[in-house]
Amino acid sequence: MRRSEDPLTFPAKVRLAVRVWGAYVRVRVGIRRSPLPAFVQELGRTPVRAEGHPPMLLSLAVHRSLQLGPLRPRCLTGALVLYRLLREQGDRAEVVIGLPPDARDHAAHAWVELDERDIGPPPGRGSHAPFARFP
Repeated sequence: MRRSEDPLTFPAKVRLAVRVWGAYVRVRVGIRRSPLPAFVQELGRTPVRAEGHPPMLLSLAVHRSLQLGPLRPRCLTGALVLYRLLREQGDRAEVVIGLPPDARDHAAHAWVELDERDIGPPPGRGSHAPFARFP
């Protein structure tokens, strides 16, 4: 299992980008078919893959791979993609949804935590206070 901080080779970057996009397609299709708690539970039930990467590297890979020109996925989509990839390598990640401290509207934000540490994807938690966690 790869967990070092060594730079990825070009073929490894391509393989990782393909995994990110595969998870993205799964998230985009699945999120429309199930309520969020059930869908997160389904995403979390995945066999562990042999290849593993440091969590922050995965976070950055999700962030970079899903930005194409002006297109940017919503924070929930990016968080669910990262969650799926972390669960595939055996990490006990959680999807967290929160609100700003002075919330006056529905401006919720989603990110992923691992051992109660913000993993992202960028911009991560920011100043948002958690109100829902999905293991």
